[in-house]
Order: sequence, then structure tokens, then C-alpha cells
Amino acid sequence: MCVIRAQDLAPQVVGVILAKDVVPHETPWLLHPGPPLPGPLEALYPAQQKTLKALMAWEYGSDDESDLTQSVQLLPTQDFHVAAPLVGWVSPSMLLWVVEDPLTHFQGYAPLNEGSGPSLRMGEVSPAILDRQDWLNQVFAPVLSELFDDLDIALWPIIQQALYMGDELHMRSVAASLVFQNLLMRPFLASGLLGTLNLTDQMLFFQVLWGNPMVFLNIFMAMTQIYFQYWAEQKASANRITAIGANGFTWGFKSQDGGDHWQRVSAPFAVPGRPIESPFLPIVGDSFVCEVLGFGGRILHNAPALWQDMGYLPPKLQDRFRSDVGGEELPVMLPGEETWLLGGGRPRDLRHMTFDTACVAIDGGFLGPGRVDGSLWDHITRDEYYG
Repeated sequence: MCVIRAQDLAPQVVGVILAKDVVPHETPWLLHPGPPLPGPLEALYPAQQKTLKALMAWEYGSDDESDLTQSVQLLPTQDFHVAAPLVGWVSPSMLLWVVEDPLTHFQGYAPLNEGSGPSLRMGEVSPAILDRQDWLNQVFAPVLSELFDDLDIALWPIIQQALYMGDELHMRSVAASLVFQNLLMRPFLASGLLGTLNLTDQMLFFQVLWGNPMVFLNIFMAMTQIYFQYWAEQKASANRITAIGANGFTWGFKSQDGGDHWQRVSAPFAVPGRPIESPFLPIVGDSFVCEVLGFGGRILHNAPALWQDMGYLPPKLQDRFRSDVGGEELPVMLPGEETWLLGGGRPRDLRHMTFDTACVAIDGGFLGPGRVDGSLWDHITRDEYYG
């Protein structure tokens, strides 16, 4: 019997799909990042409430707010191998990237990144933001689906090049986005699909794909779900983490031994890289998957462009870069390294990790980057780790 290693997986972007084709629920639903929400909808923060209500009305076409909140199920994204950043609600009609590994046929999903302007993931909502969701479904999705009929884009070569260009693949994915955009441009122009779009749609298309320095982040988050599925099926005793995220109230993870159980602690506040006077949410979003896979805050020393904004002072000695976290070898190396980057983590490794994130205002909006360490998990006992 052939043993599949983490290094053997070769995830590819294979297209886009509507969320309703991923989540097999007939009753009205929305997905949210992190573990299950602990309380009533009325307890949500304003940024979460207003985007939730706007998406429910957009999705289900009802002005009866009380009827919607009583009938809609709220479910964790990663229970369906979807990863969503920050406030990150996902509704049935939202478009998702599809990443697939051809060896295992595992798939991972993530919403399209909305760029650096006002966005749902930042807890902001407006008619223009919702109109963009309609445009993605009506114009963008058919074009991308036709383009990817004859196209798969391998992700590890992009990630390797991005690491050499100073990304850490969480708060900085600009190099990976540029490489991905260039790989997509030639087949897109050669396909003739550009000529099928009117001028307005052409401009929007370029804005979503080629004018977005963060387009790769969500693709990378979708890719992590392939590795979490791979680790969930392993029979080794390492007890790898198979999901991690925060919902603004609790921060949780799932592991091999724990199955579908979410182990949770109260969601802490990130430490901003620069002083922030406005109140902001406790940590929220699924993007902590980047760190568990081995990137983000675990390799912030690889992204000097972020150091000042993140309030990060790198160690003076190269050996200090090395993490206390173990893992499996991934098919990429950091610049100057002679060994493969290690990915994955066990529950007991969380206390050694530092996670990059964004600080989101209580009422919505990006306030700046921040960091949170995993020391909150120190008090969890070995038994609570499920081995």
C-alpha cells in the first residue's frame, strides 16, 4: 500500500462554485468563521449583525428581519471545508474558489477576496458591495468556469516563488497574487473571453482579479482545507489540528482525535502593530489556518515589508527564527534555508505559535494589522487535547 505524504499533495486551482453546491442543507443557512457561535444573534457585534442581516435579505429576499433570524441556520465554515477571512459570512449564492488535490481528490473552498476597499469581510455593507456579489454570479462566474475548463494552476510553485519575494502568505500575499495573476493573464487573453465582455465588465473583471493585491490569500486559505482533510484521515499518533478559527467570541480548533468536536477558549484581542484609538473586535476569521499550515506569523521574519506595521522586531540570530513547532515537510523552502518548511501542528503546539491578523472596528472597517500569540491555550490539559 502506497503511503501518501504531505509533500505528495499537489493542490491546484480548478475553478469556482456556488456555496449552495458545497453545503448540502435544504433549510436556509449561512456560514460563519470559527467554531459554532455561542449565543443569540442579538449578541453579535455591530459589524457582524449588519453584514449578516444584509446578506440574509440579499440571499432570501425578505424584509422580515425577525422571521429570517429565526429560520436561518448559522453553521461553521470549516465544517464544510470552507475557509473565510475575518467577519466572513458565506451565503448560498456566494461564489467560492475551488482548490483540489488530484491525488486525494480532496477539495477546499473560500470566498473570492474583495480587495482593499470596503468589503463584507471587514464588516461593511452597502448597495455597491451587494451589487458586486450579483455581478460575480452573473458575469464573473461563467467566464471563470469556461476559462478553467481547460486550465489548472498548481499552487506550490506560486508559493515557492512568493516566499523568495518576501511573502508570509497571510498579511502579505502580494507576490503570490502577482504570480497567480500573470499565470492567469495569458490563457485569459488567448481564450477570447475578454472580447465577450462589455467595457464596464472588463474593468470590473480586471479590478477583481488583476487589480487586487490580495487575490491569492483566499485561494491559499482554501488550499489549507485540503491538508486539514489529509491530516484528519491519517492514522498516525501526532493528533494534528484539522480546523482552526475564531468567531469574535470564541477561538477554537478541531483535531484528529477530537473528530467534529471544537475545543474552545474565549477569543482574545490582537495586539495591534500601531496604536489604535477606536474599539475593535476580538479576533475573528478562519485565516489562522495559514499559521497552522506553517505560514503567516510562523514565518513573519520572511516578510520584512510587514515588520514595521506589525510591530515586529526580528531576532538577531538566524537560529532564533526556528520554531518550536514540529510538523510535516512541505514542498517549499524559505530563502537561505536548506530544509523543507514544516507544516501542520498539534494542539500542544498552539502555545508556541504567533498568529497574524487584521484589527476590525466594532462597526466595521479595517483599522490595521495585529498579532496574537497562542499562550491562551497553555491551560488546556493533555486530556482536553484528545491525546
